[in-house]
Amino acid sequence: MSRSWFDLLFTRDAPPNTLWVWGNATHLFYLTLSVVVITTSVWALTKVPPEKQDRVIKWLAWSVFSIWIVPPALMCVFDTGERWIDHLPLHLCTSASVLIPIGLLRRNQVLLNFGFGLGIPGALAAIIFPGEMFRYLSSYSVHYFLHNIGHMLPVVACLAPIAMGWWRPNWRYYPATLGVGVALMAIAYPVNKITGSNYFFVNWPERGTLLETLSDLFGRAMYLPVLVVLAAAVIAAMFGIWSVVAALTRRKPAPDMAGVTN
Repeated sequence: MSRSWFDLLFTRDAPPNTLWVWGNATHLFYLTLSVVVITTSVWALTKVPPEKQDRVIKWLAWSVFSIWIVPPALMCVFDTGERWIDHLPLHLCTSASVLIPIGLLRRNQVLLNFGFGLGIPGALAAIIFPGEMFRYLSSYSVHYFLHNIGHMLPVVACLAPIAMGWWRPNWRYYPATLGVGVALMAIAYPVNKITGSNYFFVNWPERGTLLETLSDLFGRAMYLPVLVVLAAAVIAAMFGIWSVVAALTRRKPAPDMAGVTN
């Protein structure tokens, strides 16, 4: 493999005309692919017979867990300007990739609701707004491919128990869902101070995102409280969407939750 192809696939030294740009053809392709993959996967999960559901859940759980390990490891090994310290499981998506598998394997209500209320919108936001670092990578890079696949997977995993019919989101767990998110922010804040990272985007807004707009609007002093309010609003919106979908589809009463823990 020539160095130019290596750079195209792995490093920040890719030719300028191949760099990722928000809204370019590759970005739109992955947005379309996300819709197709998530929709098709959820439909397929509705067809999984009860006797095979545990096996599928275990496969999804371990696959989701791997996404905070494998892609960052490749990025750091191939020297794309990444620091190992920036890949602790303290971003919304990486922390969700640890908590969602636990929620699935233990059928834990709090973690399942957290995955639905914050994990899904976080993963979708990462696909739509991949972040500043991708402006330095090729649209065709292995890292961008793994980023997209790695964020589609948690969405499918969070929707799997709903599709299989043994769990559904519950407004009763709204405070706990927000509490998990706020707790993760509280952990991330001092870690960011020590490492110079920006986990959960709590120390400063991500450039070129809605968070930067909010910071400009309300001021840096109010940025963190506004971030908490935004998280609360996102969770409420997700639970609200579920309530509408459940009402429109006239879903049956919740299945027996025996074995699902708090």
